Amino acid sequence: MRSFMSATFLIEVTFLSFFLALWLTWLGLRGLFRLLPATSRTVAPVRCVANRRAEYKARHAA
Repeated sequence: MRSFMSATFLIEVTFLSFFLALWLTWLGLRGLFRLLPATSRTVAPVRCVANRRAEYKARHAA
């Protein structure tokens, strides 16, 4: 009976330590991703340089 109780205690401690490590990892990653700028980016649209050169030549053709 004593060996059964020690095995049960070992399994409980293993599960508790695993869930504690999982919880701490989740808290850490949640805090890390809150620091990242997800929605505050202001990105300028990309324009094609080749088309702008053609417009420039067409406007300034003599």
